Order: sequence, then C-alpha cells, then structure tokens
Amino acid sequence: MALGACDLSLYEMMWGYTMFPSGGFSARPYYLSRIEDKNGNVLDRFDTKRIEVISQETAYTMARMMQGPVDFGTAAGLRNRLGIAEMGGKTGTTNDNSDAWFMGYTPQLMAGAWIGCDDRFIHLEGGLGYGAQAARPIWEYFFNKVLNDKTLGIDRQAKFIQPSTMHKEIPFDNLIEKIAPPGAEGANEGNGRANQYLDTSPPTVPVDSKLSPEEQKILKEATTEKSNSQGSIKITVTDAPQQRPPKKKSGFLKRLFGGNKKEN
Repeated sequence: MALGACDLSLYEMMWGYTMFPSGGFSARPYYLSRIEDKNGNVLDRFDTKRIEVISQETAYTMARMMQGPVDFGTAAGLRNRLGIAEMGGKTGTTNDNSDAWFMGYTPQLMAGAWIGCDDRFIHLEGGLGYGAQAARPIWEYFFNKVLNDKTLGIDRQAKFIQPSTMHKEIPFDNLIEKIAPPGAEGANEGNGRANQYLDTSPPTVPVDSKLSPEEQKILKEATTEKSNSQGSIKITVTDAPQQRPPKKKSGFLKRLFGGNKKEN
C-alpha cells in the first residue's frame, strides 16, 4: 500500500497505528500468540515488545480526534451503525486510486483493510476506488461479525482511558460536535478564519540593514501606533514638512472625451 512518498504494507500500517489505542505504546503485530496441545497446555508463547513512543495524553487526544472521520467525515455514520461508544478511524486513497484503505480501532481491537495491487500501473476506476467506498465496507463487515460474537468479549461500550492529568483540561464529551457541528460533512472548516493567524505586529528593520542618513532620521522621528479596530499600522512623522497632495491628473479617456469640463 502506498502512503505519501513511500510504500507501506498493511502490516506496517497496523504497527504504526498501535500507539493510539494502547495509550502511547507501539506494539509490533504478530500472527501467533501461543501454541497449545490438545489438553490446553501452553507449549510456547510469543509476546511482542511494547515501546512507549508518545505520551498517554497525546495518544488519548489522537484517539478522540480520530473519531471525527467515523462520525461526520469520510466514513460518516460508521460508529453509529456499529453501536460503538468510542472509536477512531481513517480512510485513505492514493494517487489515481491505486490504493484504498481504512484503519479503525476501538479500545480493545484494531483492524485495517487495504485494496490495491503491487503494480502501480493498475488502479481502480471511478468513485469506488476511494477508501470510504472500497476498504471501509470490508472493515465494517469484519467488525460487525466480531461485535456480534459474544465469545470474543469485545464490549461496544468500552472507552479509551483518559489520563488523570487531563481531568482538569477541556472535556472531550461532545467536543467534536462543538468543533464541527452535524451537517459539516465535506466542509473545509477553519479556512475562513485563517487571517487570525497572520502576524500584524509592526515591521522591524534587521540589524544588518543599511539605511541612508535621511531614512535613519525619519525612522528616529517616526512613532508607530497599532490600530485597535483593524489591526493596521499607522506611522506618524513628527517635525516633517507638510506637503500638499499632488494635483489629480485626468485620465486619458477623460481628456479625450471630456476635456472641456472643469475639474472640481
């Protein structure tokens, strides 16, 4: 499966996602956990090493943020259809629909689905090549089977463990709905407020800049003040000679067709 500038297998993607539902620990997936004889005696056990790669707070935040795609994003409605209290998920589609994938997890179980071909020349045609249309139904079918099998002990109401250090922070309950209310599917939220991140502070002159004597004099005499209403910069020069504004010249068309009229 291709992701970004490199090719990753579904196995590697599963490995990378383990840090989110496990509280910050990366665990390498493995196929066999143990070997038993006919009497149930464990002959051999295969455990994986768990390495902490991110903090528990970061893992919990990411797990809750990734609930957005399965609530109102590219996989909208998935969590409600399965009746899961909390889960995270992400769809993915590479260039020319060569790969379609979906990664999803609950506090107890994680799974991934990928559709594609090793030959990059082959790709899926039309809208069915998107991760939400091709890979997500496979994942949903599998998870629905798992949740309906009571012998597996997967609880639909299981929730991610919130670190005690985050109890005083903003609660995550209904946080997603507050950020992007229902009906915002496909909307590019936040771009209309991008100007709030622009730097409106007064411009500064670098130390190594060389100014002419006249510019240095004006810079010393100038005082700057920042407008409270528009955030613009106003420069007032003191002791500077007042100059009359130049006379407004009429344009070519005005001189051509209305040259006899006097300007006010």
